[in-house]
Amino acid sequence: MSDAPKQRVALVIGSGGLKCAAALGTWRRLTEAGIGIDFVVGCSGGAIFGALVALGFAPEQAVKTAMLAWKSDVTSQVNYRDIAEMALPKWLKFSERFGIFRDAPILRGFEAAYGKFTMFEHTRIPFHVVCTDLLTGEPVVITRGRLVDAVRASAGIPLLFEPREVDGRLLVDGALSDPLPVDVAVRAGADLIIAVGFETPPQKDVRTVGAYAMQMFSNMTNQLLAYQFASASLMHHAEIITIVPPFEYNIGLNDVAKIPFIIEQGALAVEPHLDYLKRLLG
Repeated sequence: MSDAPKQRVALVIGSGGLKCAAALGTWRRLTEAGIGIDFVVGCSGGAIFGALVALGFAPEQAVKTAMLAWKSDVTSQVNYRDIAEMALPKWLKFSERFGIFRDAPILRGFEAAYGKFTMFEHTRIPFHVVCTDLLTGEPVVITRGRLVDAVRASAGIPLLFEPREVDGRLLVDGALSDPLPVDVAVRAGADLIIAVGFETPPQKDVRTVGAYAMQMFSNMTNQLLAYQFASASLMHHAEIITIVPPFEYNIGLNDVAKIPFIIEQGALAVEPHLDYLKRLLG
């Protein structure tokens, strides 16, 4: 019997909108292969679906709950007051809490999926959520407090959704500062990091405010992600396995009917790495 200490395995789920549901498929195959996860790091959409892993749902139940967490009505309630503020800032006094869409639908989904009063200490697997401080641009890692607040902050795409105040700081999408937060897993002491990352293709039609915001957001985060992919390959503090589920076409925020397909793409993407992962942990 080996006396070597057990290696700590982290599942890192980067930003990528609804495509981040692919991480549930990756996690399912890891579980089936006998590869356990010791802690989870989630950013943006990765926080939404990473929370389901951290809460200890069985893979089948996590898939069903994912359909509760993010529904097609998340962009159904327009915040006309904020839009008017953007158009007439001199008269209506523009606020840094601006958001095109109201919070009610997205909060309703998160509360249905995770529980309204679920705290970080209720997770079965330690969970780290990465956000961005709106005023400083610094990444902020949340590991305590109400789960819904942290996930909502991390998934707050600027312009589309208003910033979320957590512990006195206005927080927005974690993708703006750390779209694939392997550095968080390294600092937390991971020996083996399975990083699920996503590239965001450009919008084909940029003729609405929402599409324009997404185009600007995608351009910026893709550049950050390219840098982080390169940095991950140079890190020697831990073994880092990068998984990039392939998607031949764009997956929009409202494409919830595609969640089962997205999850299967994540399962397929990790398959070629399973034997190597087993050897590393053997």
